[in-house]
Amino acid sequence: MSSDATRGPSSPAAAYDVAVIGGGPAGAAVARALALRGHGVVVLEATSFDAPRFGETLPPEANPLLRALGVWDAFAASGALASPGTVWAWGSRDLQETDFVANRFGTGWHVDRNAFDALLCRAAADAGAHVLTAVRVARCARTGGGTWRIETGAADAAIAARFVVDASGRNGLRLDGDGRRIVDDALVAIFLRVAHDGVAPPDLRTLVESAPDGWWYCAPLPSGETVAAFLTDPALYAKKGIELADQLAFAPLARARIGSSRIAESHVVHVPSAVRARAAGDGWAAAGDAAAAYDPLSGYGITKALRDGGALADAVDRALRGDADGLAAYADGVRRAFDAYAAQRRSYYALETRWPERAFWKNRGARR
Repeated sequence: MSSDATRGPSSPAAAYDVAVIGGGPAGAAVARALALRGHGVVVLEATSFDAPRFGETLPPEANPLLRALGVWDAFAASGALASPGTVWAWGSRDLQETDFVANRFGTGWHVDRNAFDALLCRAAADAGAHVLTAVRVARCARTGGGTWRIETGAADAAIAARFVVDASGRNGLRLDGDGRRIVDDALVAIFLRVAHDGVAPPDLRTLVESAPDGWWYCAPLPSGETVAAFLTDPALYAKKGIELADQLAFAPLARARIGSSRIAESHVVHVPSAVRARAAGDGWAAAGDAAAAYDPLSGYGITKALRDGGALADAVDRALRGDADGLAAYADGVRRAFDAYAAQRRSYYALETRWPERAFWKNRGARR
């Protein structure tokens, strides 16, 4: 997979117009858009698209973004699993659902995140970007001439660039000495990849279900397995651990999805909801989760990343031509969108009132 993703120029150039650090959806989107406009672009991706990322669901709103990026045909042939909708039990045991049949953008999709990210990076490479995988950035700093020097740890692997895009994920980089983030909330996600030794559950919809100490997310994978995640408070996880069986006892829908199936793999990820204090500056900008990371409950992580990539490409293109006003507008847009999302997130958590004295729910929602 990684060898296909590194198509592009035969060898790294000594200097680029733009260095994109991170080959996720936001990084790949901005790299492809800038390469199509004739800029010299390098993408530095830390993994070989083999990290334990089990899956993700794209809402229908991602479809026009994939078309605008020019990757729809490749995506349609990638083996993604159609998602007909979302079901949830939140605030009560009553089942609610959103059906995508009437959605004007079509169906949603369950994707293998490694395969999806690799597809987007291949598209960036096809546009002319140089995509390097399994490359970790050790240092990124300005030189005396005002360009950026990116060191990857190898003696001969330093890269120079006029502009840096930080698409490295939720933690982000310290650029111009500033990596401050405003944290609105913090969650820890316990991810499970569940293998069905018999027949996989027939329901292809995404499931969200609340429990006393957090909430469950379940979705089928294109492989025929299921990804299940329990999201809870980091303090609860660190203090006493979380007994998933206890949480499943209050979540009959998630319990039915997981059943007695075998847990093939698991890992724990911190998923803070936070926005960078500054999303852009002189010669740099952040995109995707590096700019603003949303609660997985929103379901719009990839959609936001693709949209960010397109908007940032416009701003960077202008900046490279001497007009930096687009970067300020981009940064303002990131903050406005995050503030609107944060207010919506609080109101949604406030809908769950069954466990008012449990720490997870007491610390969230309208009481904050």
